[in-house]
Amino acid sequence: MGALRPGAEVDLRGVTVPSWLLEAVLDAVTGPDGRPHLGRTRFDGAVLPSDAALRGFCVEGDSSFDGACFLGVASFHDARFFGNASFRDVRFARDASFQGARFHRHASFEETVSVGEAVFSGARWHVDVSFRHAAFVGSVSFDHAAFGRDAGMQAAAFGGAASFRRVRVARYARFERAKFRRGLRLGPLVAIGGISLADAVVHGGLHVHAAARHVTARGATVHGDAEFGLRYAELDLEDAAFTGTASVRSLSEPIPGVMEPSWPPAGVRLTSLLRTDAALLEVTGVDLGGCALPRRPASGGGAPRRSWLRRGGRA
Repeated sequence: MGALRPGAEVDLRGVTVPSWLLEAVLDAVTGPDGRPHLGRTRFDGAVLPSDAALRGFCVEGDSSFDGACFLGVASFHDARFFGNASFRDVRFARDASFQGARFHRHASFEETVSVGEAVFSGARWHVDVSFRHAAFVGSVSFDHAAFGRDAGMQAAAFGGAASFRRVRVARYARFERAKFRRGLRLGPLVAIGGISLADAVVHGGLHVHAAARHVTARGATVHGDAEFGLRYAELDLEDAAFTGTASVRSLSEPIPGVMEPSWPPAGVRLTSLLRTDAALLEVTGVDLGGCALPRRPASGGGAPRRSWLRRGGRA
């Protein structure tokens, strides 16, 4: 402990870290700015039995918490990660907060399990972040978060309410094969590359309010109503299934609260409805020219029936 200074390397791999030890380490590396400053930081396989107050700390090197277990509340509020940060296979037994945290290089939360409430509101990832196969038993919020490149949520499981309001993604928001037990509210959101909900399963309804070039829900299953309020996007609903009404509308005005890129004006286009299963599909202000439509057998001759498709506005 006497050798620790701000910016020192800390290695607590496999150690059970009581609160007094964590506080002593953080006090020893606290700089003149009042923030703890660590160099290379290793908590792999560590167990933190009490609440972990890591708010405001700065990791100037790479950090790894792989396989760590937080038995109390874990607070990384306003933390700074200047190197790569890995929280792979971490167990958060209670609430976990990364509110306002900053990640300057790649971050991984793959296979992490969070039992309590998880808060990533206002967090900033300057490059990619991966939550592949993560499990959120409680509610999770990414409201006002910003992703510098891809936001990878593939095959993640969301047992509580999931909220992504006022979010900006510089490339792709990826939710392929993700599962949502209590609905998904995606937006207001800007995804400059696009949004993928391919093969996702949503219970409790889906609400997408976004500006993006490409949105796909190919093979998605939504138990409940689904609403897509979009700007600019090409939307693909091929092989999607909705137990309730699915509505698609083009938003003529900019989405308040999120900064859209300077794209040339473009309306929303539906690209495919092949094998789409919905009790009713409502489209408003949407371009259907070039859309791959199902050809249902005609009843007694004549044109194919598409009674499940209702057009409104300038569709």
